[in-house]
Amino acid sequence: MGILDELLGGGQRQKEYKDFVNRYEQGDPSEGYSDQEVLKRYGEVSHAVPPDQYAQAAQEALGKLSPEERAAFVKMLQERAAARGVTLSPEVQPEPKELGQYLTNLHQKPGQLRDMLGGGDVQPREQAPASNPIGDILASPMAKAVLAGIAAMVVKRVMGRSPTA
Repeated sequence: MGILDELLGGGQRQKEYKDFVNRYEQGDPSEGYSDQEVLKRYGEVSHAVPPDQYAQAAQEALGKLSPEERAAFVKMLQERAAARGVTLSPEVQPEPKELGQYLTNLHQKPGQLRDMLGGGDVQPREQAPASNPIGDILASPMAKAVLAGIAAMVVKRVMGRSPTA
């Protein structure tokens, strides 16, 4: 099964991911790691789990954001989707469960969520050195927090350290 087997098997890879999860949980969800690390971790684990586990991880990650941050994230997501010709429901509520399911639906089409979060052209940036789609993904701290959180929660669940409900 690839990455999940590596995480369960111990070793250096498991240690790196435990460190990533710890950094995510210790501070602001958008800080403590580089954009490239977030993209790498998210890319490695997000498609390695079934949709229900992805949805649960997304819900947990979104729960770490304030209601105001989630509302701003929904607005950003809708703007970036519209800029790419993707119609998102205007009724999406910024509640973790509903928004987590919404992100899961977007995630089902490989690359769609990453592409939407990558839209630096939608929001003007103060500093725009050599813009590239991957770097733009995390130009928004909320986008970075959500992707990092989903990756961290997937890893946490896989390694059996999931909080009990």
